[in-house]
Amino acid sequence: MTINCPRTVRVWSTAFSVVAVALGGALAQTPLTLPVGRGPEGLTVAYDGATLCVWVANQFSNTVTKLRASDGSVLGAFQVGNRPVAVVTSIGPSGAASIWVANNRSNTVTKLQASNGAVLGTFSTGGGPQGLAFDGQNIWVTNERDNSVIKLRASDGANLGTFAVGKRPVGVAFDGSNIWVANQLSNTVTKLSALDGTTLGNFSVGNGPFAVTFAGGYIWVTNYFGRNVTKLSPSTGVAVGTYAVGDGPAGLATDGTHLWVTNNGSSNVMKLDLGTGNVLGTLVVGRSPFGVAFDGGHIWVASFGTNTVSRL
Repeated sequence: MTINCPRTVRVWSTAFSVVAVALGGALAQTPLTLPVGRGPEGLTVAYDGATLCVWVANQFSNTVTKLRASDGSVLGAFQVGNRPVAVVTSIGPSGAASIWVANNRSNTVTKLQASNGAVLGTFSTGGGPQGLAFDGQNIWVTNERDNSVIKLRASDGANLGTFAVGKRPVGVAFDGSNIWVANQLSNTVTKLSALDGTTLGNFSVGNGPFAVTFAGGYIWVTNYFGRNVTKLSPSTGVAVGTYAVGDGPAGLATDGTHLWVTNNGSSNVMKLDLGTGNVLGTLVVGRSPFGVAFDGGHIWVASFGTNTVSRL
């Protein structure tokens, strides 16, 4: 099957789960697979005040599921907007965590209290909020249908500005000073100043850039249609390497030493060396994985096509 526009593919199953994999084990292991809602896509990790938890955005259930990271127990499922596709954690001045959810068809983001899932606010975005990043004070939201990024103050959701980027911005990441946006239909990434949203550069990457993350001192981008990932210098935007992975690379996460890539078309996750980009292992997960996150001890993968999450 050819997928021309990832995130709009509809794959249904009667099993709903997530897979997790232990970092110290061989990649030949069988992951722990757990049921969640329909169409799980985005993942984030946060303490709820007492327990480390994994939050999963379920696109077709219009919910987020809260799982205890230690054993995968479901601690709650919370209603949000229409078609939640991404989640990110923000930390307030008191140290309390909040969960932000991008509701793609509602053109909003929802802010939840991590301790109990209570809705703290719902805030307007541009058309088709798709990706989320937290810069320590603000939430950055990519708007796929408006070709823009919006900056919201995390404390109260106030709109601090909207900034033009490339065509169909999807992934977004913070490198400590700047915001990086993956523009899927422009085959570029845009670098913005986190201070005021000024465009600092547009840089060519591969075919269909999807996710972006800052890891090992570099910017990494998955090229969904190119079956590879690109590694960029954050200071210059120059590509310093391109590495082959699986079919439809979608999500990115780092454990501090390795880069983990979900391959949506191959239904697996790959472990790459951050220094060399070499593939160190491949693990089969559920169908059509998108989101991936690290909880300090395990890698979590959301498999959109089997409605599961896996713990590795």
